[in-house]
Amino acid sequence: MPREPGPDESAGAGLRPAGFLLALPSLAVFVGVGFIPLALIATWSFWSFDPDTYWIKPAWSFASYAALLDNGRATVFLRTAGLAALTATASTLLAVPAAAVVGLLSGPRRAALLLALFTIPFFTSGLVRAFAWRLVLGRQGVINNALMSLGIVETPVEWLLFSDFAVLMGMVAAYLPFAIVPIVLAFARIEHSVIRASQDLGAGFWTVLATIVLPLVLPGIVAGFLFVFVAAVGTSMEVQLLGGAGASSISIMIDDVLRVVNFPLAFAIATVVVTVLTVLIIIANRALRLSRLFESLGI
Repeated sequence: MPREPGPDESAGAGLRPAGFLLALPSLAVFVGVGFIPLALIATWSFWSFDPDTYWIKPAWSFASYAALLDNGRATVFLRTAGLAALTATASTLLAVPAAAVVGLLSGPRRAALLLALFTIPFFTSGLVRAFAWRLVLGRQGVINNALMSLGIVETPVEWLLFSDFAVLMGMVAAYLPFAIVPIVLAFARIEHSVIRASQDLGAGFWTVLATIVLPLVLPGIVAGFLFVFVAAVGTSMEVQLLGGAGASSISIMIDDVLRVVNFPLAFAIATVVVTVLTVLIIIANRALRLSRLFESLGI
């Protein structure tokens, strides 16, 4: 005989249509604000520029994609990806111990307070935060004045500002909270009883860390890395203010292309970047089920 559904299964089946209706407004906003503009950009990247109207026309062509690697654009792609990867790596290394303190060693109220403190940099403009690093790293900045006062150097250190180092410092400071939050969520999913049980069975600190803690928080670490990487790939503020006159990034390159009204090429660059980042996120989610970090903890 067929098994009759239990009360929980019947209730769950009854809630699905209602849940879909409740999510419908958010889905409509996502499609209208997020998906449709990206679909239009991808479509327009195959169109051609019309010099008579200074706009694009539906004359399908792959010329924009063929020009992606011309005029040193490949170097800009690689440099942006490299800086983003360094930023994501540095942010993740700093975020893991900070998230461990918040997620494992703090009570719920203190954890909420500490997590809120990490968001304080977002209370001010990103432009102000980036410009503040010029006052720290400049020739007459805080670091150079301190080094000269201590007698460590006789002249200001030139490479602190207008360099990849300055850009890296500015981006790590700006996007570090993006790495901390998912790692905190991963630590929050670790049952303290599991750690205590392993210690009762004789496992030492490094054994617990390697065999229990790290495997459980790995999805959060990867998610934090990806969040920072995506944000760093799309930034231009830190590069412009801290990287010097010759510094460039994908966002700056798109802006330069738009200035010469080559709209299809700008759309092609944006489409390729969004596609590559989306594929990376999908692969990481499939491999580590990153989306589970944002599900209910069941408590």
